[in-house]
Amino acid sequence: MTTMSIRYDPASANPGVRYVRLGYLTTFESGQTLTVGDRIGGTKRGAKLTPAYYALLDSLDPTVGDREFPAAELGLLGWLADQGLIAVVTDGADLTELTMVPVPRREMAIVEELEDGYILRVSEKQPFLVSGLGARFLSLMDGERSLAEIARAVKTEVLADPAVRLAVQDDEREQGRTFDSVLVDEALALIRDLARSGGVSFEPPE
Repeated sequence: MTTMSIRYDPASANPGVRYVRLGYLTTFESGQTLTVGDRIGGTKRGAKLTPAYYALLDSLDPTVGDREFPAAELGLLGWLADQGLIAVVTDGADLTELTMVPVPRREMAIVEELEDGYILRVSEKQPFLVSGLGARFLSLMDGERSLAEIARAVKTEVLADPAVRLAVQDDEREQGRTFDSVLVDEALALIRDLARSGGVSFEPPE
C-alpha cells in the first residue's frame, strides 16, 4: 500500500478538464483504500488514502468541467494523475480519450422504464436514471472493452437505422454538436453514476 504526500502540479489547472476516479474504494477500520487495475490483464495495486485524498476522490464528478479547485486540491490531483489513479478527460474530448475499461462489480437491475430512459438500481443503493442511449452501453460492459470501443459500438448500432441516422444528422445541424460529443457526455454521466453506486469500476487500459 502507498501513503501519499501533497505536491502541487500546475499542469492540473487546465480549464474544462474533467477528472475520473479509477478503480474502487474500500472502507476499513483503519481508513479507505483505492484499488486500481483489478481486472483480467490489469496490474492490481492499492493506495491507502488520507482523509483529504478520500474526500477529494469521493467528490469528483466527471460531468463537471468548470469546478474550481484550490491549490491544495490541485496538488492532490496532480499526484493522483502521476500515479495513474485518476484519468483526465479534456474539455471537448472525442471518443479516443475514453480509454478507461468499465468492469462490472455488483448486480444491476432496471426497476422502471420511462419515456426518456430507465431507473437503474445497484444492489441496495439509491436508484438513478440512465438515459435510453446510456442504457445501450451497459450490456457491452464486459471488463475487457474500453469505453471508447463501447461508445463506437453503440454509435454503429444507433446509426444502423436509416430513420434514426437522419434524425441524428438533423440534431447535429440544429445543435451545432456532433453525435460523438453526445456519446462522450453519456459516457461521463455513466462513469459518475455507476462509480458512485459501486456497480462498475473504471480501470486503466493497462
